[in-house]
Amino acid sequence: MSYDVDVAVIGGGPGGYYAAIKAAQMGAKVALVEKNKVGGTCLNVGCIPTKVLLSCVSVLDSVKEGADFGVNVGDYSVDVAGIQKRKAGVVNGLVGGVAALLKKNKVELIEGLGTLADKNTVVIGDRKLTAKNIILATGSEPAVIPIPGLEIGGNVWTSNEALAFEKVPASMVIIGAGAIGLEFGYTFARLGCEVTVVEFMPQILPAADTETAKELQKHLKKAGMKFMLSAQVTSAEDIEGGKRVHIKAGEKEKTVDCEVVLMAVGRKAVKNGLGLEEVGVKFDERGRIVETNEYMQTSVPNIYAIGDVTTGPMLAHVAWSEAIVAVDHIMGQPKFKKDYSTIPACVYTHPEQASVGMTEAQAREKYGDDVVIGKFGFGHNGKALGMGGAVGFIKVISEKKYGAVLGCHMVGPHVTDLITEMAVAKRNELTVDEVIATIHPHPTLAEVVQEATMDTLGCAIHK
Repeated sequence: MSYDVDVAVIGGGPGGYYAAIKAAQMGAKVALVEKNKVGGTCLNVGCIPTKVLLSCVSVLDSVKEGADFGVNVGDYSVDVAGIQKRKAGVVNGLVGGVAALLKKNKVELIEGLGTLADKNTVVIGDRKLTAKNIILATGSEPAVIPIPGLEIGGNVWTSNEALAFEKVPASMVIIGAGAIGLEFGYTFARLGCEVTVVEFMPQILPAADTETAKELQKHLKKAGMKFMLSAQVTSAEDIEGGKRVHIKAGEKEKTVDCEVVLMAVGRKAVKNGLGLEEVGVKFDERGRIVETNEYMQTSVPNIYAIGDVTTGPMLAHVAWSEAIVAVDHIMGQPKFKKDYSTIPACVYTHPEQASVGMTEAQAREKYGDDVVIGKFGFGHNGKALGMGGAVGFIKVISEKKYGAVLGCHMVGPHVTDLITEMAVAKRNELTVDEVIATIHPHPTLAEVVQEATMDTLGCAIHK
């Protein structure tokens, strides 16, 4: 049987466009179906625009702290329109770049909503596209929990509305202390908003290493953020100029008045209109495609699923890795299998937080007393002191017998870049000796990685 294309990709976000380009580079005839803009959530309303906002805030912080570096700055003001213009410029540039890459690699871009008619047919409006293989990469959208008085709209936001703010709110309650809630909370707090974060779990970043989560919270409090942990928003009501939010923490109840409420409770898979039921692709009650095997095949073998629409971690870099696995398998050149054991997780506040591998609690549960912890603070690092970022630490978790790296957790300057070294170590089963023996340049922040690793053996030089 002949098909219009070898591979049809539904969804043009990080996973989808990555898969389309890679398949085309490997010789496949490829079509990419996208109902909105290529780049998906990440480029348009996620990773990239939020980091642009955080970069703008970083410049503001530098201006405020200029005197500490011998640079006295006079009057300054925050130009929200200017911030939004910069954000749009970066986003549009990257989206245009992706479109150009698709064209360069001869990927046909089809605009519209793609629906599965059968296991080899995608319907886009009046067009029927047949494909030997199909990759589902439809991504996710902000999750919303039903709370009386907090229907989305007006002064109740998701991350989408928060990105498009036209003025800095005087006050804000954020529901959720995951990466999304913390990054927006830090952005608005540094812009002058009074921010209160409400988190149901007993720590911010509930999945993170407890010690590093507490360290990050300490610095975010200094930055102006307030936290209510082990608490939940039960309802809200309109007041003049905003909302009165009712919060329950144990047996205590409290109200907080604010101008805006931001719901940052995670994301949910996008599957509506996709036609999964008709072709037999299985999904759960949250709309996530289940039963992807080690090569990202769904319950229908020629249909693959990658990115946020699956049950894996909702991170752009995970979608990229899954795209590689799926396309290699489709093209008959399987090199890698799905592997979630070494996924770096990052938070881009100031200081930053990053982690990979086991937390200390997870390591102790598995290895007991054979767990070894090494720590080294940025306060002892010359580069960090010079740049004014001497806060936080790096924590390395290993085991006694072989010195294998089990995990690494960081709070401090540029740790979202530094974590990659320990991800490589973890994935390749390196020992602490091998990390220590690797020559780290001086003066750099990377020296802290080496010193923390040395500390697992009790031989950190500068501690």
